Amino acid sequence: MDNDSTKQRGLVIGALIGAILGAGAAYLLMTAPANLEEDEEPDALTGSELLSLTSAAAVLVRKLDDIRRRT
Repeated sequence: MDNDSTKQRGLVIGALIGAILGAGAAYLLMTAPANLEEDEEPDALTGSELLSLTSAAAVLVRKLDDIRRRT
């Protein structure tokens, strides 16, 4: 198998994984919690929660870059 087809396969697999993860994240964010009353709003996100989420995403990207460098 030549190098171009390996890269193309990697891109397709990465795109599929990203699409599945993105759809799952969108579903989780769009569905409302079941234990709220009809006129009740969910708690707002705090700055520390957003910072934690951002740092987790950065760790994921760093680990993917480590995998890319090893292959």
